[in-house]
Amino acid sequence: MPNDNNQAPVTEVGLRSLKLRPGVALQTQGVAPGSPKKEAQFLAAIEGKGVMVGPHAASSGKASPLKAGEEYTVQGFTGQHDFSFKAQVIQIFEVPFVYALLVYPKVVQARLVRRSLRMKTSLPAKLSLAGGSGAINATLIDVSPFGAMVHAPSPVGVIGDVVNLAVGVNFEGELVGLEIPAKLCHSHKAEAGDGVHVGMSFKTVSQRDRLILHYLAQSSTEAV
Repeated sequence: MPNDNNQAPVTEVGLRSLKLRPGVALQTQGVAPGSPKKEAQFLAAIEGKGVMVGPHAASSGKASPLKAGEEYTVQGFTGQHDFSFKAQVIQIFEVPFVYALLVYPKVVQARLVRRSLRMKTSLPAKLSLAGGSGAINATLIDVSPFGAMVHAPSPVGVIGDVVNLAVGVNFEGELVGLEIPAKLCHSHKAEAGDGVHVGMSFKTVSQRDRLILHYLAQSSTEAV
């Protein structure tokens, strides 16, 4: 995943401070050596009481991947923090919906990955390697003042390369162009359809472009 702050240390925080939203994707793994990783989703938590974890959204309605009495390592990403904690499953429920109730963790290991939330968007963009010729048509799919993710038809450079991201933004009724140098942080196959998702962190950004990026992020409606 894109990393706007890859030097941040891991700290111990309370689960409540992460402000998890229902539906946040989780990965669970039994603490026993060789245990498989299972996809799940956060449903809710009551401080000091328990954490409700359901099956992955794509398999909702099916049996819980967790087992009562077993201990698991739970990992996730809030949009700003990577986090993980260990907890035992208290009980599995099937009504009114399928979920596992986990012991509420005393502390959570968290690391700040992004300095601000990325906001979903969908804007035509172009990517080109710094100093290279030609540009690849892409779609800007999320953005913050510090980084972005685009959907591209094919991989662009390698991790650590610097690219130029060009995108047009409707800024207070006027179309303005942004051209920002960015470092490639990761690239992976898109979950649906063809192409790849390319994550990047911005390098030097002018005050004017930073203002427009703040405007773009704030005018979008859904955090990622």
